[in-house]
Amino acid sequence: MRGTLWIVLGLFPLVDGHPTLKTNQNSLETADAALNHQSGSLNSVLHLDDTEKAALEPTRVDPAFPMKELNTSHYPATRAARVAQHYLNYHHGSPSKWFMVHDIKKASSEDIPEVGTKYHVQFSVQEQATKEIVGNCTAEILFRQTEEQSAPEVNCTCDDLLKIETSDADHALYHHIKHQPEPMTGMDIPDSQGNIPKEMEPFWYLGGIGASFIMWQQSNESTLYNMVHVHSVKQLNSENDLLAFDYVVLLHDMVSQEIIHWHMQVAWNPTQGVKVTQCHLLPKGTMKQPSAEKHKI
Repeated sequence: MRGTLWIVLGLFPLVDGHPTLKTNQNSLETADAALNHQSGSLNSVLHLDDTEKAALEPTRVDPAFPMKELNTSHYPATRAARVAQHYLNYHHGSPSKWFMVHDIKKASSEDIPEVGTKYHVQFSVQEQATKEIVGNCTAEILFRQTEEQSAPEVNCTCDDLLKIETSDADHALYHHIKHQPEPMTGMDIPDSQGNIPKEMEPFWYLGGIGASFIMWQQSNESTLYNMVHVHSVKQLNSENDLLAFDYVVLLHDMVSQEIIHWHMQVAWNPTQGVKVTQCHLLPKGTMKQPSAEKHKI
């Protein structure tokens, strides 16, 4: 099954937005070397109705602009694929389903005067829980020339991705959480040994999906983000059918080697999916050192 997505997105308002990071050739080479040891990234799909599709027609590019082939193992190609995976995963991931870029098959770029740089990437997708290769995607990612940070615009087509069915698992988890006598809490996922308890995997995935929204929004041509740690997660009171969670997550920018801390609130249920309702960057030096692992569900 093939679904085609045409998305042109503006800047989502974020509190305390992350500034554009500068880099140099040495840092790019460092990122390229590190990427050879990186296991992958995330992926997903968004559906729009006919009205939304008509309103979000993609930017048309003059074919006169030359295309430049990119090394698929180097930073520019990986950055573009990573942005696509963050965007897709946020719109189609769940606590039972988290996608990763498995292999970048082809990549190119084109410079569009007074607009920005558009990247074209083809990649295969692996589902994190099962480790199965579940489809192939073709994506276009446009980084616009803007003075302020703006989210890259993503247009992506994926084969077979929607065949991954997790509704039963999602509903079972939803009802399990709903019927717990006390709200769930967790800290330091994974632990100091890199282990994630089985019962905490859904909340690790949910944190990754929420963080994907932040990483997509904050990405530019000088960043390469990955979520490395959930410092804390706590279930919040909710008056509707959505489950609400408060997260503090640690994100790693492989270009600058900076670890940044974000606070976010995430809402989810199996029918409406995942939404980040609040998020802001935490000032440096405000985080405590990771504590002993504490999980309660």
